[in-house]
Amino acid sequence: MAMRGQLKTPIASGSRPGRQFRVVLARAATARAPAVKAGAKQLSVRERALAEQAVLSALASARGRGKEGLSEEQLEQLNSAVEALEADGGVADPTTLPALDGRWRLLYTSRPGSASPIQRTFTGVDSFSIFQEVLLTQEGGGEDGQEGGPRVNNVVEFGALGFLKVEAQASTDGRPLPGFTPRQGEGLPLFGKSNNYPAARPNMRIDFQFDRAAFNFRFLPFTIPYPVPFRILGDERKGWIDVTYMNSDSTFRLSRGNKGTLFVLAKDVPIKQRLMDAIAAADDEMAESASALQKWGSKQAESFQVIDAEAGTAANIVKLGGWGEVRANAGVEAASDTRTGVDITDAALYVGPLRIPVPSPVRGSKGSTPGFIDWLYLDEDTRITRGSKGSLFIHRREPQPEL
Repeated sequence: MAMRGQLKTPIASGSRPGRQFRVVLARAATARAPAVKAGAKQLSVRERALAEQAVLSALASARGRGKEGLSEEQLEQLNSAVEALEADGGVADPTTLPALDGRWRLLYTSRPGSASPIQRTFTGVDSFSIFQEVLLTQEGGGEDGQEGGPRVNNVVEFGALGFLKVEAQASTDGRPLPGFTPRQGEGLPLFGKSNNYPAARPNMRIDFQFDRAAFNFRFLPFTIPYPVPFRILGDERKGWIDVTYMNSDSTFRLSRGNKGTLFVLAKDVPIKQRLMDAIAAADDEMAESASALQKWGSKQAESFQVIDAEAGTAANIVKLGGWGEVRANAGVEAASDTRTGVDITDAALYVGPLRIPVPSPVRGSKGSTPGFIDWLYLDEDTRITRGSKGSLFIHRREPQPEL
């Protein structure tokens, strides 16, 4: 469902004035796809989507990010789909794309004998959430370790307790780190054996060197350094990650580390963005009891709601291209901390200077009763409310027009 709207000054006790939003509502659906058998290197758009879904469906029962819970059949499905996707490669030159930047959630990791102690310690614990932060477009920095510059960080979240962040400077073909020499040797067995083969394609490898790490516990006013002296470890603090596949939406990625580990990651899109994406992909869905004006207005190109707390008024406005608008006016007042009473006063079609009344159950008419909206969520640019007739409204703030 897609319904857009404006809001000035939400009316409810404790709400803040002078804001504007834009609105919509939807349900997300999931689809299942059969495993894709590796074949030709270049996959069609549909084959890529099927292969990605095959990976995700194979991991549905996995525990500990692949530590256990996968049957032989699921492992075969996973490996077949990964092989097909890596042969295809996805988007070209991924390390040059700004879309690679962001926070990626780790869904699965293989566990070769060369995996590092950090990987073996944290990745198999389901109660922890593990992310990779890619910040290749970040400005500043340098080999001396100052703030900024391209980085790739690993984050382990311990729920409400806090998190561990292990940070590394990054170097790519397009943005080499000044003075940086990529890792050369296999390394000490204690830290896991490293591979030395070159990248299969240009602009797919991220070389890195760890430079700092710390535990951040929310109940402490200071951080606790991670007990690894990265700066004296030389080559042992260096490694690389190859982006072996990334889809065109930059939401799904396969990577291989220098110690032979396969990583399956999904872009960690903020929940509000996922909501807006779901809305954009869905059809309008209104409650059966919604008014005719609501149902009709929700399907128009421009539908707004403007509330003025100080004046105690509100208006639902439907823009009709450039030739007019339909406006329903109402009186509003805070009924509680989470509810605003709404009492419709009039509705009309405005065409230029003309005002044509529209039949509507206005105040005092037979069968009219004041309505309300319940405030379910509110922040600086988004609000979610439910009306007295059951409709759910998601408003996104609109920029204030310049005077």
